[in-house]
Order: sequence, then structure tokens, then C-alpha cells
Amino acid sequence: MSDILTVAQSTFGRFARMKALYLILVLCIAEVAISSLYNELTMGLDKELMVDCSLAILTIVGLLTAIAVVFEKSRELQEKTAQFILTKPGGRSSFIWGKFFGIGFLAVLNIGIITAGSLWAYQVNYGEFNSAIINAAVLILGESLVLIGAGLVLSMFLSDTLAALATFAVFFLGHSLYMLPRWSEGAISNAIYYIFPSFYNLDIKTEIGSGLTVSSDYIGWGIAYAVLYALALSGLATLIFSRKDIS
Repeated sequence: MSDILTVAQSTFGRFARMKALYLILVLCIAEVAISSLYNELTMGLDKELMVDCSLAILTIVGLLTAIAVVFEKSRELQEKTAQFILTKPGGRSSFIWGKFFGIGFLAVLNIGIITAGSLWAYQVNYGEFNSAIINAAVLILGESLVLIGAGLVLSMFLSDTLAALATFAVFFLGHSLYMLPRWSEGAISNAIYYIFPSFYNLDIKTEIGSGLTVSSDYIGWGIAYAVLYALALSGLATLIFSRKDIS
């Protein structure tokens, strides 16, 4: 466990010290804040625009944060900065889990900052606290964790660039999977539908934009699904990496 925490802290710390990261997050919050200026253009729907803008940016940030795990894992292996951990008993397992938790903590930080900024912008402009943004952000964080696990698995077989593109493909397909039963029927389609990660149930942008209330039970089941799926993928990546020749 100590080795996992060491790798996680090192991974998280490396990104947390990047000043450019915070500049990007501030710009994202500013983008959300200025959406309130489009009241006339949106015919009074500027509140909905601000929420939509906030959730869209949260989704993009969650995706990009998850993709970072692909390049982070490869970088340490190429630079041989992880050799001390890898040569220890159970070192490969600690390395993968450390990367998962390190980038996972980074996702919490990034999504947390933008969520707080969005809540602040909404409060300043409309004098209301919109808790629905928090509910959506929690599910987006869960989606990001699943993508981190997927990125780890894909990086075992593909180069950095291909693994990053494949992780984006998982993101796209995960949001489109709910339509599969309409397109095709059969054992293969059903297997893909139930095995492949589905992000449809983690996406509540439409409900929030329409002013609908999403129950806490729904949020709870959604985050439980995402966390369990993310852990399963990371466990699979650990199993593959323990048998992989990295010499």
C-alpha cells in the first residue's frame, strides 16, 4: 500500500505543480461565467446555457485528465524513473494502481475546481445555489475514473497516441451504446451492450437542462457502477502488466 501511495503522490504532484493547468482551469471557469451575458441571444435561457456550458467543460476536462494516464505511464517506463518500484515484489501492481489513484486524484482536483467555479458564477449571477451541478459533476467524475481504467488497459497493447485515440473512442462509444439495441439484436449485441462501459446513465445533462430533479439514489447507483467498473479495468490492467515484458 505504501508503494501505491508513493506512485500516486508522485503522479499527482507532478501535474499539480504545473502552473499551466490552473491557467486552463481558470479560463474554463471564465467561459462558464461569461455565458450569463447572452441573455438576449438565448431568449432568457441564459441560466440553462450556463449550466450546459459548465457540464460540457466538465466532461471535456474529465476526458482529457483521463487520457493523461496513457502518456504518464509510458513516460515513466521510457525514462526508467519507475525502476525502483518495478523491481520490488508486487512492484508492477503498485505501479499501475498508483497511476490509477494519482490520475484519479487529479480528476477530483480538476473537476472540483471547475464545479466550485461554476457554482460561484451561478450564485453571483442569479443569487441561487444550483446543487444539480454537483450531482452532474459527481457522475462526470465517475465517467473519468472509468476512462482512466480503460486508458490503462489500452496502453498495454497500443502506443501512446493510439491508446489516447482509443480512449477517446471508448468515450464516444460509451455515450452512444444506449442506441445499440435499436440498431441490432442478438447475442453479440447484447454482450457488447452489457459488457462495454455505458456512460448514458452517467449523463444527466438533459435532465438538469430541463430543470428535472435527479434522485440521490440514481446518483448513488451511478457512481457505484462507475467506481466498480473503473476498479475492474484497473485490476485487468494490473494483471496484464504483471505478465508483460517491459525490458
